Amino acid sequence: MKSITSKKAARALPFPRLDDNKYTRGVCELVVGSEAFVGAAILAVSAANRMGAGYVRAYVCEEAARILHAVQPSVVTLPASDYASGSHGQDERHPLAAVVGCGMRGTQEELRLVVDVLESTDAPVLVDGGGLAALGTPAGLAALKRRFVEGLPTVVTPHGGEALRMLQALHEQIALEETASRGVLGSAHDAKEFAARGARAFAGNSTPQEMALALSRAFGVVCVLKGPDTFIASGDEESDRDISALYQGTPALAKAGTGDILAGVIGALLAQGVSAYDACVAGTFVHARAGVLASVDLGEACVTAEDVLSYLAPAVSVLVRKLQKEGN
Repeated sequence: MKSITSKKAARALPFPRLDDNKYTRGVCELVVGSEAFVGAAILAVSAANRMGAGYVRAYVCEEAARILHAVQPSVVTLPASDYASGSHGQDERHPLAAVVGCGMRGTQEELRLVVDVLESTDAPVLVDGGGLAALGTPAGLAALKRRFVEGLPTVVTPHGGEALRMLQALHEQIALEETASRGVLGSAHDAKEFAARGARAFAGNSTPQEMALALSRAFGVVCVLKGPDTFIASGDEESDRDISALYQGTPALAKAGTGDILAGVIGALLAQGVSAYDACVAGTFVHARAGVLASVDLGEACVTAEDVLSYLAPAVSVLVRKLQKEGN
């Protein structure tokens, strides 16, 4: 197990070059929100814009677009349905990343949209919130496999409950395949029940670190398992040394919307060409430090997600000053 320190996080941060333009600083595309959860889209998009992506494009519902025009006028907005018909690639000088799932309710249309993003994006993709439900479907698993084989990074950012549902969905697919091939579980209903019991048993006997590593290896992703302590696993090694742990959070972050901000933060770092693992390390640290700074000024009980958003820049500034003072 490796602890995430301020120095590790600072070293992972990208810095604009003198000859950069908005495209070379990275394009971050976010397919987020729903009519029921407009705020999630606003928070995720605002975080991505604040964290340095040169060009932020939001694929959102009409209400979210209207609000973004007022509060984030530099963001380009498009209907979510337009994403699959666009081009979403990158090259060495023009990095790109996509964020999908924040504020989604998990409808069939939304799950299909998540798969479309995974299939049509030849660049890093971060999946969060309601979009995580798509990953355990046959189409989602096929898209993840293709991305893994082709070396396209995928990041997932579940909390404990979402992690359990992801494991259950994976167990369910395996059980259903067993049912179809040999009938060993009797029926699809029996297969689902078997999967649910298996996932709960695994979660009940596993530490958060083990769950993060299991998700990472099973889905071929970098997993950021959120909680009082946050664990990051890439599944690259066959040991717990593959896991990085962040122990510097605060209860102030136990508020609705803070996870959407984290998704936008990591997405922006991915969009600037930071590797998936380093983006998760730096993003989780900056997010946690923003929560700490907000709680110092406002009190832990009074911090909102909007406050965390406003403290992202001071959190980055603290890291930059530390790096400048101590050197590499």
